[in-house]
Amino acid sequence: MTLFFLLLATFYFIIILYFFTGIFRIPAERPASTSSSLTVTVLVPARNEEKNIIRCLESLWQQSYPRNRYNVIVIDDHSTDKTAELVETCIRNKANFELLRHKKDPVRSTFKKEALNFALEKVDSDIVMTIDADSVALPNWIEKMVAYYDSNTGMVAGLVTFLHEGEWGAFQKLQTLEFAGIVFCGVGAAGHNNPLICNGSNLSYRLQTFKEAGGYRGNEFLPSGDDDLLLQNIHNKTAWKIKYSLDPDTINYTLPLAGFSDFINQRARWASKSIHYPKWWLFLVLLAIYLYYASLILLLPAAVFGLFSWKVYISGLLLKMVPEALIISRALSVLQRSQLGKYFVVAQPLQIIYVLIVGFLGFFKKFNWKDIDRHAL
Repeated sequence: MTLFFLLLATFYFIIILYFFTGIFRIPAERPASTSSSLTVTVLVPARNEEKNIIRCLESLWQQSYPRNRYNVIVIDDHSTDKTAELVETCIRNKANFELLRHKKDPVRSTFKKEALNFALEKVDSDIVMTIDADSVALPNWIEKMVAYYDSNTGMVAGLVTFLHEGEWGAFQKLQTLEFAGIVFCGVGAAGHNNPLICNGSNLSYRLQTFKEAGGYRGNEFLPSGDDDLLLQNIHNKTAWKIKYSLDPDTINYTLPLAGFSDFINQRARWASKSIHYPKWWLFLVLLAIYLYYASLILLLPAAVFGLFSWKVYISGLLLKMVPEALIISRALSVLQRSQLGKYFVVAQPLQIIYVLIVGFLGFFKKFNWKDIDRHAL
């Protein structure tokens, strides 16, 4: 058991260190000029987002990019609240904004990708950008993201973090810390030209690239994957380059979740797409990580009662914490949230427990999305 535990811990150390070193392979310099000749369509899928949608749309209206070169399409994904009515009022005098209504399928449940596909049928711009309805963009978001597109680039992903105003308690601050680690693992993977994850709340791609990769084909009925699975398909099926923007002006902001059950539900939904990743070995990597986390929990009481070496257990735990601390430190520096580093040690046991929970729930699809019951998935 000792050897198996140390092998898992060493493997985890190597994987996280791999992500950390990849972060520094992302060019730090920002593009010198913008490609303002490119036309842009921003897609905003929204289901029951009456509390957030106006703030999102106002942030898109205030963009520095020429308004005759970008338009915004809001897709009301059969909301049951006042989302559509609020959008109609908000965009009444905004000529480059449009509202589409995606009707509910009477037979089966539908997810964000189908709402996006519905809108993409009407898009003819050079670049497509996506943002969630509960997020806000900084004024230079479109301009700076588009500037990354040269003739070889097919996708540019951006960073997402949480609004300070939403961090009203320790739980929300821990979410910011945890999410920063996830996001920058994705950055590091992309730095090694092995892009794995991104976030649909800050994503852009050429319409041509989307079509060449087959779009969402084969994954339409998954409740998640409009971001990661698309990114991986573009990387595997096309010759287009994928870039990450670390420019602070391209960071999008959203709100942390209020309750623990909502947090677990969201993360389980995210975890559910891992079995559909096109690279089969990636599932094995995630399985090894899951076993490592499980061993950290199971071996703790064994160490307490003298059935397992404390020195070995601490060594295995440090192989987790050291590379994670490096990634978190870099992530918080870029996000200008270094003060959250004080929560790192406290977050460790909570992270291990939640990963085990959401991994199980995600694999067996025990979660809900919006108003859709998990048993319908």
